[in-house]
Amino acid sequence: MNSRGIYIAVDIGTSKVCAIAAEPDHEDILKVVGLSSSPSTGLRRGTIVDIEATAKAIRTALDDIEASAGIKAGQITVGIAGEHIASLNATGVIGIADLSNRGLEKELKITQEDVDRVIESAKAVGLPNGRRIIHVIPQQFTVDDEAGLRNPVGMTGRRLEAQVHLVTSATASTKNIITAVRHAGCQVKDFVLEPIASAQSVLTEEEKKVGVGLIDIGAGTTDAIVISKFGVEHTVSLPFGGNQVTSDIAGILRITDEQADELKLKFGHCFTAETEVDKVFDVKGVGGRQDRNINESEFSMYIEARMDETLRMVKANLEENGMIKHLNSGLVFTGGGSKIPGIIPLAKRVFDLPVRLGNPIGFIDTTERIDSPEYATATGLIAYAAKFQSEETSRYDSGTLARLFKTITDFFQKNF
Repeated sequence: MNSRGIYIAVDIGTSKVCAIAAEPDHEDILKVVGLSSSPSTGLRRGTIVDIEATAKAIRTALDDIEASAGIKAGQITVGIAGEHIASLNATGVIGIADLSNRGLEKELKITQEDVDRVIESAKAVGLPNGRRIIHVIPQQFTVDDEAGLRNPVGMTGRRLEAQVHLVTSATASTKNIITAVRHAGCQVKDFVLEPIASAQSVLTEEEKKVGVGLIDIGAGTTDAIVISKFGVEHTVSLPFGGNQVTSDIAGILRITDEQADELKLKFGHCFTAETEVDKVFDVKGVGGRQDRNINESEFSMYIEARMDETLRMVKANLEENGMIKHLNSGLVFTGGGSKIPGIIPLAKRVFDLPVRLGNPIGFIDTTERIDSPEYATATGLIAYAAKFQSEETSRYDSGTLARLFKTITDFFQKNF
């Protein structure tokens, strides 16, 4: 928490850095008091490639937040994503009677200490050099033969098993984010995987109980998360996003990326069946070359081809990992890429599931700007900060990447 009890979070994206500030109102509903974005040029596919450029973009966004909210940013919650992210499901098992000093009756009663031990056991997986765990997310517990438990504390048994979802990142990438934030004059309070943050912001409790998937289409990456009644089942960050659409347009029309992005935002559509042939717009030639006309339907074909491919690659990943069976309530789309008109019918065609856009829910918005899928991650990060953090919570700093996994575990048990 920063000055005046205000939380600050930063979504460091491939195309922009978004900073957000919020404070609890008298009913503990988060009131967004600042929102700012700055162009980002220091990342490629969600991974920092230029620390100073990234630090400058972070500082620019924070300057606007500090001015609008009248605060000074110190510790911030930061989203993490990119092709360096990997996840896996793991299992840990312990014997309850291993702790032999609790007496005959009490030794079989499961305590929070037992839960902590079995989660530590589940974390004991072999990771390649240069990787570390950033999230340990409990899915379910089993006590003896009774499976599917959300919280085994207080139950009796001799054997405790935990199934968890582990999210890992490249240590170097994590350190680069920490360095960029420090160069911007702040410290990283916590890292949160971006699709987890988006899910916190836009999914309803009913969707999470029934089973749902969230797909966040960013500029450099497309991230996905699948949640069942047991919690987070799957997370993935794939190295393609809206920038590929821009590159396709630029290449086909022989224009600059800047022109292509402007045309995509102004005239773009990714479901050709909903466009009109008689709607025509001008495309300015590069370097004095002749301008040309193009109709909306032809233009949308370029976008639809790439977006269809992107969604099918996400679908293939979910099928490969056996996740389709969990999508009982369908899919929710977030991120700037989901704002392209036509994404809903296109996604319905690809996945054959119910689909909706995910706008942030449960906030008081003094900026009148957050009601958009592109701010799902930022609002989710600030919701995480407000629900989870306190002054005593450990933080990342230049000397260590250590973290309190117990508090992370508590948060996920309560929210997923």
